[in-house]
Amino acid sequence: MQQILDDIRCPHCRRLLARGQALEMEFKCPRCGTFFVLRATRPSSEPHDGHSETGCSQ
Repeated sequence: MQQILDDIRCPHCRRLLARGQALEMEFKCPRCGTFFVLRATRPSSEPHDGHSETGCSQ
C-alpha cells in the first residue's frame, strides 16, 4: 500500500520544496527567497502527550 504525500510548495512562486506530512516546518524558498512557516491543517488523532484517552489510568 502506497501512502499519498502532500506537496509542499512556496506560496509565492509555487516551487515544489518537499513532499510529506509535518506538524510544523519553516522554509526559505531557494528560488525567490520567501520565508514561511507551514503548520498542520489536520489535527492528529493522538493527544499531544501520546496517550489515548481510553485505557490510561491515573
